[in-house]
Amino acid sequence: MVQTSPALSRPVPAPGAGQMTHAFPRDFNFSLAERAAQIGYWRQELGPRPPFWSPGLFALIGFDPDATTPSSEYLMERIHPDDRRTVRRALACAEATGNPFHFRVRSWNMPSAERIFDTHGEAERDADGRIIALLGVIREVTTEVEAQRRLQASEATYRLILEEATDMITRLNPDGTTTLVSPAVRQILGYEPEEIIGQRSIDFAHPDDLPSVIAATREAQANGSMATFEHRRRHRDGHFVWLESRVRFLVHPQTGAPDGAIAISREIGQRKEFEQELLAARERAELASKTKSRFLANMSHELRTPLNAIIGFSDIMMREMFGPIGNERYTEYVRIVNESGGLLLELINDVLDMSRIEAGKYRLNVEDFEIREPIDAVVQMLSNRAMEKHLIIETRLTPPDLRAVADKRVLTQILLNLMSNAVKFTDAGGRIEVGATAGKTDVRLWVSDTGIGIPPEFLSRIAEPFEQAANDMTRAHGGSGLGLALVKSLVALHGGAFAITSVLREGTCVTVTLPLEPQTKDRPA
Repeated sequence: MVQTSPALSRPVPAPGAGQMTHAFPRDFNFSLAERAAQIGYWRQELGPRPPFWSPGLFALIGFDPDATTPSSEYLMERIHPDDRRTVRRALACAEATGNPFHFRVRSWNMPSAERIFDTHGEAERDADGRIIALLGVIREVTTEVEAQRRLQASEATYRLILEEATDMITRLNPDGTTTLVSPAVRQILGYEPEEIIGQRSIDFAHPDDLPSVIAATREAQANGSMATFEHRRRHRDGHFVWLESRVRFLVHPQTGAPDGAIAISREIGQRKEFEQELLAARERAELASKTKSRFLANMSHELRTPLNAIIGFSDIMMREMFGPIGNERYTEYVRIVNESGGLLLELINDVLDMSRIEAGKYRLNVEDFEIREPIDAVVQMLSNRAMEKHLIIETRLTPPDLRAVADKRVLTQILLNLMSNAVKFTDAGGRIEVGATAGKTDVRLWVSDTGIGIPPEFLSRIAEPFEQAANDMTRAHGGSGLGLALVKSLVALHGGAFAITSVLREGTCVTVTLPLEPQTKDRPA
């Protein structure tokens, strides 16, 4: 059993002169106080006598008071070897000088994992002032030390991130002044970090960007969101640098009051230059496109005049209206000239229409009419070509008197382009169907065929200007590649939709949907 300290067994004197007026009661339980405070203490008299260990010390280090005899050597063996010299030196100094002592040690050869203890002590003197004993109070600080280590590791990590980050990281007070800035400020703005501390970042912003910066940050602060904005900030040498900044506003975790902000900024000068170059290139491309459209429109007008003459006079010669030509070969040549002129006129008309649409000068003349009228007209126009290839053309209208509100001439052109493609790309003996049906808010027209079909890789761009499915079968048929693009654009003018499905070597179906109520009766593209 551990013997009781003489100091603890000695009766507490009554208050007197020079003494405190409050004292512990006689039955005060020091053991309970130790356990509550999670501390223990020891007392070592100078000389050979064994030390005294308090019950709290036994409980703290996990020793059984009934099985353990207090011993300085026994306790020293349970201190980490690397810490023993520190303990001996501190105790020797206290014994020699009487000064207070402190040391921190790690446990050694104990059942539990490594633990850390702090000891604070004093030298005890007798009435003559001689040092007669050392008294130490022990407290375990393992949790505190581990927390401190984690904090130091975390701080080291954050410091490393702060120092190595290429983005500029800034901590701001609620008044906008800078309390911390990462070393990246040297590379981005040319300042040393200490030159920025205490300055308001907004004072470095370009005057033209201030309104947008203030608006973005105020909105983010009000909504509790992150503000992201681009702005120019003054470099140390006077020029301005383009930055992209993200600002997150903070609140105090206890009070909820504004606690400044964290800003992360990166230099985007090259990106802004690229954007400017891209914008300039776009403007040049748009100007070139408009110039091209005007040129094509003018050229098409110039070409149509002589072509109309070629087609007209060759038609007169084919009919031999003013007498026989004489030689049958001349008659065949005239027919070829007439057909070639007609094909060329079709191409020029396609180019002219597309250029007018791109230039925004194509206008619609909307009217109410029966859809059968343009369908019958187109079927009649293509009947000879279909008969030459022994094609079967079927029409299907539901209801038969279905009406549409659209530009009748444009709808005829749409159907003519779709039907011409169907006839062109359908082999002899095939079938073509053109039909229309009414919906609640629109009219759906379709042209389907049993032709060669379109390869899947070309479907996504087949309706783009000048695109053709580049394979041997389609290349042989020629064309400007504007037919489906014109259809798609003319349908869009009506506020409608265009869709195409196709299976290679099985056929193609093009569907056009027109609203029952067009958006306008006369609108540009």
